[in-house]
Amino acid sequence: MAGTRPERVPPRVPSLRRRLLTRLLVPLGALAVGLGVGGSALIHGFVQSTHDRLLAGSTLAIAERLAVGDDDGEVTVDLPAVAFGMLESQARDNIYYNVAHEGGVITGYLDLPLPDIQAMPTNVTVFRDASYHGHPVRVAAQVRRLYGVPQPVLVQVAETTAGRRALEVDLLLWLTLLEVALVGGSGMLVWGAVGRGLAPLKRLRRVIDARSARGVTGGGLALVPLPLAVVPAEVLPLVVAINGLLARLDQSIGTMRRFTADASHQLRTPLAVLRTHLALLRRYGTDSAEGRAALDDVEGAVKRLERLLVQLLALARADEDAPVVPAAPEVTDLMQVAMEVAAEQVPAALAQDVEVRFEGPEDGAALRIAGNAVLVGELLGNLLDNAIRYNRPGGTVTVRVAEGPVMEVEDDGPGIPEAERGRVFERFYRLDRPGEPPRTGSGLGLAIVRALADRLGASVRLDAGQDGKGLKVTVTLRAAENAAGSEALTADGDRG
Repeated sequence: MAGTRPERVPPRVPSLRRRLLTRLLVPLGALAVGLGVGGSALIHGFVQSTHDRLLAGSTLAIAERLAVGDDDGEVTVDLPAVAFGMLESQARDNIYYNVAHEGGVITGYLDLPLPDIQAMPTNVTVFRDASYHGHPVRVAAQVRRLYGVPQPVLVQVAETTAGRRALEVDLLLWLTLLEVALVGGSGMLVWGAVGRGLAPLKRLRRVIDARSARGVTGGGLALVPLPLAVVPAEVLPLVVAINGLLARLDQSIGTMRRFTADASHQLRTPLAVLRTHLALLRRYGTDSAEGRAALDDVEGAVKRLERLLVQLLALARADEDAPVVPAAPEVTDLMQVAMEVAAEQVPAALAQDVEVRFEGPEDGAALRIAGNAVLVGELLGNLLDNAIRYNRPGGTVTVRVAEGPVMEVEDDGPGIPEAERGRVFERFYRLDRPGEPPRTGSGLGLAIVRALADRLGASVRLDAGQDGKGLKVTVTLRAAENAAGSEALTADGDRG
């Protein structure tokens, strides 16, 4: 059909058993080839030495029967039957011999090639390969010196090599069959052994398969750590890593559930206000005092809902899965970011009758930090928003930037009791004081600050302000290393 996308062919899944078998059989096959080469050389040497001993025995038997005539001093030989009987074989090789003296042949084959007698040692059998009548032969020769005869006597016995070659081929064939059987049998044994060795992985797979998606969403069996008792040592690091992932997933799911529950609870209040006052508007209309009051309450509820949604989005961005300390953090000018964020909060401070002050190094030099300008700006913006929102009319908020690098936000409002300073970083936790109206915030401001600080690799500390009044929040950031040679600075004006 036109317009349909062709189905993707699934990639071939690699088999661990096949891979292990290949890794074992390849070197085993190479070893078998090496053994075959060495075995062929050994077989050739063995066959050659065995036949040469018989050939040497036949030559020695003839040489022992040499004699010198008493009357004429001529060399004679009485050929023994055993000299040629020992060379008989199933291959029916041809046997040739001769006895030579003073350049002539006394007995035997006249055209059998003669070696250089003078260069040969006495009473030592010498072997050589030659060709006779177009056939390869193996020749054994021995020089003897007889009493009364000045010139040495040469005895030669030659044998064709067909029997030797046939025996070598038979032995090589058996060696090859044995090696093939060895490699094939090893392959089958390894295949079965690897299968039995991987049985714990199969059991582990069944355990994982048994954990359905229902178990994940229900917080049941799926996120329980995998058992380590039956896991092989080679796979133990992998299973430990999976258990760590399951623990982090369980924590993330729990955080998501708590966040969803808290968010739904916080959103329910402004929505209930909206429903109530919309019902009042339908009853009294917009011209009555009740209607106008309802409109004011609706506007306030909408603003609170808008602020809550903005803070929820900010918290979600702060909780994104990103490294706390990036591999190559960007370099930011803390002075510029702090001044821009403080300037942005001035209108809101004036509306609350709060004064915003800024203090920095006397020389006005840039303070280079390792961190993203957007995250630093959001962190400072949330601190300033909290300080302005919970301050008293006519109060003061001071933004202070100093070497360290350190960023401080101090106010002279009611502050936070020391016993409560650890809990204010919890999400949706709001501090209510007796005798004061309930807080209108969502309890997310300092939770966002803590999440952003973790992303930046910074630390946050809460202390009392000057003279024990108000609250001072100190954020210690990471200084940029080798700032002089680093890349161009980024500022809050580049945020998007």
